Amino acid sequence: MVIFPLVLAAAGFVVTFGSVILYFRTIPRGKVPEKVGGFAFSLILGMLLAFIAIAIALRDQIFGEPLIYILGVLTLFFGGFILWVLSQRKIQMDDLKVRVGEPLLPFTALTSEGDAFDSDSLAGKRVLFKFFRGGWCPYCSAELVSFNRLGEQLKAHGVEVMALSKDTIENASIHKARDELDFTLLCDPELRVIRQYGVEHRKALGQSEGSKTTKSLVGGIPLGMTPFSFQAMAIPTTLLIDEQGVIQWIDQTDDYRLRSNEKRVMDAVKSAFEN
Repeated sequence: MVIFPLVLAAAGFVVTFGSVILYFRTIPRGKVPEKVGGFAFSLILGMLLAFIAIAIALRDQIFGEPLIYILGVLTLFFGGFILWVLSQRKIQMDDLKVRVGEPLLPFTALTSEGDAFDSDSLAGKRVLFKFFRGGWCPYCSAELVSFNRLGEQLKAHGVEVMALSKDTIENASIHKARDELDFTLLCDPELRVIRQYGVEHRKALGQSEGSKTTKSLVGGIPLGMTPFSFQAMAIPTTLLIDEQGVIQWIDQTDDYRLRSNEKRVMDAVKSAFEN
């Protein structure tokens, strides 16, 4: 009698955590699935198996095998949490202050080294400018690493990369060193620039204020133990700016998981600067 619920609990645990691992493996490769139905189904299946296992164990008064309850509770808690996080993926976007063909808005910020930065310094430069959520975000980390890989291709078209988030100088510095980024990270902890451009996600789940960004990657993903909370941050948004300071391309997502792939970026660069 003990074997059946134990097998169910173990199966539920494997299905749920295996699905999560497979999903997270898509992030560093830029292969995040647009639709989450299959992933959600796997999580629900694993949770259902865990629930049945616990129900049978309680019905039959099996209390001498704690592993049934440990695996079952872990599966239900973790699977439910991931499902809830997935439900928060959509972003309301209706406040963008710039358009293609318009000049960038002048702004100031601080670099990850703590130096003052003025957008006037971009005069005469072609820039791929990224607003991102923060160095703690696995999707942002993967996207900026992909931009870094494009360094030579972008340089061939005279394009340099810059990225801005609400991260503190300390966290931006950790992020840049951890992911070995060759471009400038800008800090906007008070969201002045983010709001100026109308790319504020007013209530998003992210790393809590005052937490330190993890210094290490697990499978190419920043997985720290810092607490999370709802707060304002940047909507992932990419601007391609020419040497006159005019915006040539805008890429913005209403699902923070989905980002520009390398081909999409280079197609935009070639379209803007090869004519």
